[in-house]
Amino acid sequence: MDPTAIRDQIDRILRSQSFASKSQLRKLLEILFKNMDSQNTLKPDQVIKELWPDEIRTKRAADVATEMNRLRHALESYYNGEGKADVLTIVLPNRALPAPDGTSEKRWVVAKPREGETGGPQRASEDQRPIPKVSAHKGLKLAVAIAVIGIVGYLSIRILTVHEQPKFWRLEGSALVIMNGDGKEVWRKVFPEGFASDGPYEKGLSTRIWFGDLEGKGQTSVLFVYLPGSQQSRSSTLICYSDRGKEKWRWTPGRDLPEMKGSPATFRTAALGVLKATEKRPPRIVVSSIHDPWWPCQVAILDSSGKTVSEYWHSGHLAFMALADLDGDGKEEIVATGINNGYLQATLVVLDPDRVFGASTEVRDKFQIHGMGVAQERLRLLFPRSDLNKALFSYNAAMEPTVEHGTIRLTVRECMVPPGCPVWYEFDKNLHLISGYAGEEFRSNHVRLYQNRKDAHPFSAEEQAELQKVRCLVGCKTEFVPVQIH
Repeated sequence: MDPTAIRDQIDRILRSQSFASKSQLRKLLEILFKNMDSQNTLKPDQVIKELWPDEIRTKRAADVATEMNRLRHALESYYNGEGKADVLTIVLPNRALPAPDGTSEKRWVVAKPREGETGGPQRASEDQRPIPKVSAHKGLKLAVAIAVIGIVGYLSIRILTVHEQPKFWRLEGSALVIMNGDGKEVWRKVFPEGFASDGPYEKGLSTRIWFGDLEGKGQTSVLFVYLPGSQQSRSSTLICYSDRGKEKWRWTPGRDLPEMKGSPATFRTAALGVLKATEKRPPRIVVSSIHDPWWPCQVAILDSSGKTVSEYWHSGHLAFMALADLDGDGKEEIVATGINNGYLQATLVVLDPDRVFGASTEVRDKFQIHGMGVAQERLRLLFPRSDLNKALFSYNAAMEPTVEHGTIRLTVRECMVPPGCPVWYEFDKNLHLISGYAGEEFRSNHVRLYQNRKDAHPFSAEEQAELQKVRCLVGCKTEFVPVQIH
């Protein structure tokens, strides 16, 4: 199963309201995910060491079992509530019972598709097909028979067509392999230069490949972001394939800008999405691409034929993106997160797809992109840097946003190396801050950083309050986002 899909599901659970007050269970779930590839050899002692680093001598395997049972019930409650529509379930097998193959159950955590979410349409059996009734008139009887044959033939072709539509993918050597709903290969494309090993494919393709009906004809197109293995001075390429694997068009991100100081216009796509069709507009493609090695970022809107319709430029990296209807007007907005280089802070930007133009306004002229006009973002936020981040790194970074029922959730990485030291944020549909809190990883790393320093201090309530001072540059009536918690 795609590890990125599992990671996305884990993040969805960790950011959920169900787990908002369950810091210990969130930490346990993160530990289990981190060890998924080696869970057959994972021992309770290792879990104790990571879950209770300061209480190793007092904790036993029974304590781990208790926490596992608590997490199991918490996951059940989540999937019975706000996670009932999720297509992927995270399950904790009972390790005291045999595994499905009859051997001893060694797995700690299992990810599997939700029942009813997999498999393609089933072909109707012969005895289920409608049989024409006998008529007293031969002409009518013949007409009915012809009609039935036509309907059955159409349905059979339709079912077969849907059944063979692209749905899944995998990388196999230098080939992109596309599969149908049953996992059967439909077609493949070989790329002689291979795929970049340290680029967009190392963690999967969840934001670099898309399946869907771009033209409203009931046929699945495939959008694929390709970055070659020999990636030096090479931009990524967005390729559109038909359901049968025929290449329809290619698109290259970016353009030459004076702010790039003479460097080639090398842009690499970090995020890809498609806006849902509305009564007035067909589907539109949204692509966020980052210059390498400088800071300009392009968010481009394309039509179904790969033509650039409009573009927005940001002074920094918007590496993550979600498309969602925030205000319930039936039209999706663009929610992008990443880093703003002008302020060296994590940022969140919300764009109206019908008003994607211009460049972000920066206070320092050396980070201002000129000649594009003034952008009109719906919202532009900056997230505060913790003392931990200021002591060790040059900036913090906002990670993958998720939007459910108008609520925006995201994490801000305060450590630019694993484990990330995340701070969790949640906003309501009016873009007011519901919560902003430091996770267990942040707190434990804060302790480690300051334990042997002259300025040693615990993570205080005042520092927690500072993390809630999210600054609003565009889209708010005040400098800081209104906070609904006290």
